[in-house]
Amino acid sequence: MTQESSKGPSLLIIGSKAYKQSTVNAMLQESKELFSSVLFVSVDKIQIQTSEGKAALFYKGKNLLAFDAIYPRISSKDFLLGEAVLKAIESSDVYCPVNLKAYQVSNHKFFTSQLLSNANIPGVTSTLFLSPKYAEIAAEQTGYPFVMKLISGFAGKGVVLVSTKEQMESILETVHLFEEFISTQKFVKGKGFDVRCYVIGSYIIAVKRTTKKGDWRANISRGGTAKLINPAPEMIDSAKKAAKLLGLDLCSVDFMKHKKEWVVIEVNFMPGPFTKYLGSMIAQQWMRFILNKVKAKQKKELEQKNNLLQ
Repeated sequence: MTQESSKGPSLLIIGSKAYKQSTVNAMLQESKELFSSVLFVSVDKIQIQTSEGKAALFYKGKNLLAFDAIYPRISSKDFLLGEAVLKAIESSDVYCPVNLKAYQVSNHKFFTSQLLSNANIPGVTSTLFLSPKYAEIAAEQTGYPFVMKLISGFAGKGVVLVSTKEQMESILETVHLFEEFISTQKFVKGKGFDVRCYVIGSYIIAVKRTTKKGDWRANISRGGTAKLINPAPEMIDSAKKAAKLLGLDLCSVDFMKHKKEWVVIEVNFMPGPFTKYLGSMIAQQWMRFILNKVKAKQKKELEQKNNLLQ
């Protein structure tokens, strides 16, 4: 899927195998106004080559590392491919607003929580285990009710609110068959909403997500609603710190209020732009940010080249 015009640098967007068409359309619509060439490729269509310790990415014979910027949006379902692609991008000189470390950490909910905690960023108590025999210990540490998350879960999937020991044991009987790693998290009782802070460089856009009636998760993909709000100062501070800690120029950080404090419940490597409620606003900001970073990079490289010639 390619868009071309006579303006600006080139951009490659890499999506998951099961990408969301509305998100891709929003990004393509905004990027074609800014970049001279725009290509969207799903990660499963990319050919990865290694030679003499270096990796290269190709699509239909086209060298993907020749683009000026690459924005990978790859879910945990394509984790192995995602790791290989991000590693290849990091070995190149292409601008990329995300990185391999952040992909690995953010797709592991417990490690994300641990990293934020070590940096004194307010979060909630979390534990990690594989064997069901440790579940009772984890439950004692967290207390009932608690949130149980499959490490591989995303978009609200693989997330369960556990209220009793009997419910936990029933869930574990099923989960253990697939030998899934599980993270438990203290349940933060909200008022039917949470707040997502989109981090776009040093710029923050806050969105209040309200739960669908009968659901405890404020997730748009599960029927929730969204609207823009003014973020609290502590949200801005924590969101920027979390993004910087993971080395992410583009991401989102989700918050809930717990004991009068806004705490981080998740960092998202590839947040959706909520086009149903926000239109193209988020996608537009993403594309403009990437363009500005590429132009700044090209300007710096030109100055360095001119200094060498003097």
